[in-house]
Amino acid sequence: MNFNLLDEESIQPSEPTPCDFFTGTEANFIAKKLGLPDLDLVREAIMIGDADFRTNTVFNKARFIGRWGKIGEQLALLLRKSDSAWVFHNESQPRIENTAKKIQIIFMTGNLALGHKDHVLSAYCEKGYMTLKNIKENQSTYDDETKLRTWIVYFPSASHPAYKESDIPKIPFEIAYPTSFVQTPTKSKISILPSNHTCRIAFEIDNTLPIKTDPKPVLEPSDEIKPDDFDIQLVV
Repeated sequence: MNFNLLDEESIQPSEPTPCDFFTGTEANFIAKKLGLPDLDLVREAIMIGDADFRTNTVFNKARFIGRWGKIGEQLALLLRKSDSAWVFHNESQPRIENTAKKIQIIFMTGNLALGHKDHVLSAYCEKGYMTLKNIKENQSTYDDETKLRTWIVYFPSASHPAYKESDIPKIPFEIAYPTSFVQTPTKSKISILPSNHTCRIAFEIDNTLPIKTDPKPVLEPSDEIKPDDFDIQLVV
């Protein structure tokens, strides 16, 4: 693993970065202006992921990573449906890329700062080498229009108060542009948290809406009788 990305300058506490924070109608406008995913599509992907998560019991220990995977899957499918230029890559770190727009999207759960302008946004849990690499490339692409810029779709963890309290009417999520990170010193692995977002585009999901379900193909019934309709067993 390449630890050279963790140079001495990078692991020092970084200075606070001025951040543009957008909500509501302005958030929609800015997202479209920057070529980012339609916020309504992101909202739909999260709602489908949440609905799928609710079908699992506490005995399914993979339900949390499954929720992350379902949200990423739906985001990729919805973006691909809206614009074929969006391409999903699953190697190393799953990401959704649009080379025409010079943008790639990674997705992760965010902390309790979601939707709060005056709080410091980051991931809910620590991230590894590929997130570090993408943030470092954000630092180097500031003056280079030919390189991809990495934006993070942050959605709330399943333990977020919006999922636990019945009187919270909105579920927050954001698309944000990280320019630095906080390094957690460990001897065995790279462990970071994204930081210093220069742009945060915040949006909400109506927590009073009916649960969004994962769309399935409609299967039309058939009157045709096929061999598979009979239980044929070999008698010896």
